[in-house]
This record gives sequence, structure tokens and C-alpha cells, in this order.
Amino acid sequence: MIRWSVLIASTIAVMSAAFIVGAAVPTKAAKPPAEVKAEVAKPQVVVGQKTGYFNMAKVMREYKKAKTAVARLNTRKNRMSANLIGLRSMYTELQNTAKQTTDIKAKAELEDSLILLAREIEDLDRAINKILNEKATIIISELYDEMHAVATALARENGLVALLAYPDAVTPEERDSPFVKELKLKPPACQPFYLDSSAEYSDELIRRLNEKFNDND
Repeated sequence: MIRWSVLIASTIAVMSAAFIVGAAVPTKAAKPPAEVKAEVAKPQVVVGQKTGYFNMAKVMREYKKAKTAVARLNTRKNRMSANLIGLRSMYTELQNTAKQTTDIKAKAELEDSLILLAREIEDLDRAINKILNEKATIIISELYDEMHAVATALARENGLVALLAYPDAVTPEERDSPFVKELKLKPPACQPFYLDSSAEYSDELIRRLNEKFNDND
């Protein structure tokens, strides 16, 4: 499964409502209301409903535009981080020099330089993360919109009432991985343990995404 280098946090708000029930005191002449029995609605059974599934990990791994977007983001991160790596190396060298310096005045000057350099490193690191975070947000939004549009069309063409995404191993090595097995025992949402191949649409979804949103850059 694609692992984004930039984490995007989300907040869930939980709202609760209070219900106040008022009771009226009946007069002596008033008759008690007749008991009304509510009819229990029977569940409507729809024959022939079909649900489709696709492996989100496989789609994200084989969707060419997603792979290209991640590669470009990583390239940009490495390019922007070059100066940061240089500053951190400089900080380490100054730190070692300060430890070995016995002159009090020179040591104090080195310590002041370390403080300024540390602030510069923090500011640069924060700026890089901000840029990458904003870029990752745009990429994720675009990929979601494209996948949603194609999945909707695919579901309607095949008469599906739902097309559900599930996370699963893609390669034989991943299927044998204890880490992946542990994740499947703690699924974040509904996940099928058995899946009929006739309801699996990962390959078709990948094919349509790559045809419709082909990135030739």
C-alpha cells in the first residue's frame, strides 16, 4: 500500500441531542387515550442485489498516475531536503568542535552559533513540511475524485448496489507477511475474508483509471 510521506490529520466532531418530553395532567372528565399499536415495518428484501469489491492497495500501487505523483513528491522532497541535510551536518561538526574547545570565549561563541543554526534548521524543516503537506493534499484530492468517478461508472454499468474498497496483500510475499496478517485481523472497516472472483473489480478499475487519466509527463 502506498505510504505517503506527509501525514494529513483529520478531526471528527461528535454531536449529541437532548430530548425533553412534557407530560400533561388529565382532568377527571378526560378519558384515557386509546392504545395505538405501531406497526413494525418489515425489511424490504431486494432480490438480485450485487456488491462489488476492489483491493485499494492494488489499485493505488498499479494506478500509473498515483505512482507518478508519489515519485514526483519524493523527488521534490529529496531536492528540498538537500540544504537541510547540509545544515544538520554543519550543526554536528560545530557541536563536536564546541565539545573539544577549552577556551571559554570561543566555546561561548560556538554555542551561540549552534543556537542560531538550530533555529535555522527548525524553520527550514517546518517550511519544507508545509510545502509537501499542501502538495500531498492536492494530489490525494485529485486521486480520490478520479477514482470515485470511475468507480461510480463501473458500478452502474455492472448493476452493483455498492462497490467496496478493501485493503489486502498484493504479492505472495505480502500474503505471507505476519505484519499484513495482523492488519487483516484488525481491519479498519468491513473486510471480506472470502471474496468471489466474479465480484472483484480491481483490475478493471485500474485499467479504466489508466486509460482515462493517463499521465504521459
